[in-house]
Amino acid sequence: MVKKIRASVPAKVILFGEHFVVYGKSALASAINKRLTVDVSSREKRGYHIKIENIPTFGLEMNLLGEEERALPYKDYGAATKAIAYVKESIRYLEEEYEIGGGAEGVEIEIKSEIPLSAGLGSSAATCVATVAALKEYFGISGDLEEIREDAHSIELAVQGAASPLDTAISTYGGYVLVEKGEVKRLRLAELNLIIGTIGSIPLSMGMDTKKASEMSLKTKKIVADVKTRKETFTSIFDAIFAASDEITAQAIRAMKDRDFVKLGELMNINHGLLDAIGVVPRRLSELVKMSQESGALGAKVTGAGGLDEMGAVGSVLVLPGESVDRIKAAMEVAGALVMDVNAGGEELKIEVGSD
Repeated sequence: MVKKIRASVPAKVILFGEHFVVYGKSALASAINKRLTVDVSSREKRGYHIKIENIPTFGLEMNLLGEEERALPYKDYGAATKAIAYVKESIRYLEEEYEIGGGAEGVEIEIKSEIPLSAGLGSSAATCVATVAALKEYFGISGDLEEIREDAHSIELAVQGAASPLDTAISTYGGYVLVEKGEVKRLRLAELNLIIGTIGSIPLSMGMDTKKASEMSLKTKKIVADVKTRKETFTSIFDAIFAASDEITAQAIRAMKDRDFVKLGELMNINHGLLDAIGVVPRRLSELVKMSQESGALGAKVTGAGGLDEMGAVGSVLVLPGESVDRIKAAMEVAGALVMDVNAGGEELKIEVGSD
């Protein structure tokens, strides 16, 4: 009998406070109805076999066995194996912290996702949370949701160098989450129908440069590091910008409670300006925001890490459309964006136990 565990988690959008939350400021995020699934099962050969079927823009398959690492001919981008850095770190972390025995037996890990990679929608956090949850359940490690979130956050931090608890909180708990002074709080807020426009996610083309694919897979780490460098150079200016972000998040929560969506949209526009000021808004994402605003959106902003022009401006824009849904979507599609209708407040981590 083959034991099978499935862990499924939601994607996320940061409504307010991305980047600033890394430095202790408040941020508000929501789960959305796009999900990532990790299946863990036993296999005959010892070691870990990892298969990424889609994320959703490429696939990759490889073996991990002690110090031996070998890519298998699925859709192998060679150096792009760094795209599974979060899976590998999850395994290393769990083996060290909980002494799981995957190296001594056979473990199959299969990942399927509706979340575009490197698009600012929480693919790394989702991978960490789902992998940790599935492996802990598979190896019989007891614990609650908060312990899963803490483990996943430690893994994301190890890979990226800096990471807020926001993304892993959303992947774990779903709904709306506020991070304030380092504390994770769940909120009940008004439902939102949103549009996401994603630019430049890693393409299916097998001819893509593998070095660039590798760099893009960990772009968040570079963007976070660049912001840190600018903050250290312009400390007093950045302190004022960060304080403004804190106030914007607080006012946005009040607007959502009052169902004042016009004010909420205006606050999104202001938040976008702050993100531009700290250097995380590349030209193509900036154009998507302006295009959405000019097409009648109540508000629009970059969501998540943002992007870098030298990495193809990979990233996403979040739009509160108001009555202009079709016009905004058409404009985004003409601009070459992948456009998704999403609902805020998606479901939390789900774990299923089964067997063949």
